[in-house]
Amino acid sequence: MSMADERVENSNRGEGEDPPKRDGSKTKAKAKKQRSKGANITLWILRKSIVPVIMVIMLIVGLYAGYVVLGKQPEDEVFSWSTWQHLYDLVFADS
Repeated sequence: MSMADERVENSNRGEGEDPPKRDGSKTKAKAKKQRSKGANITLWILRKSIVPVIMVIMLIVGLYAGYVVLGKQPEDEVFSWSTWQHLYDLVFADS
């Protein structure tokens, strides 16, 4: 049974009471400190960029784990451009 059905049944029986209304909700909203426009923009950018940043970090960790741990290659070659260029040439070379 859904919450709406329970409310209808309670109101038909006369049992349930509505929760008390908040009288000070408007005054609390006005009392809340507003952020500056620059702070809002900065927070929006941070919220939108967290997933891509995490994905880049996981890509770097995955490259390292795959090359060093699984491939048992030296650590200093992981982030060398020539290593990945050589790998690309091996994968996409004409046979």
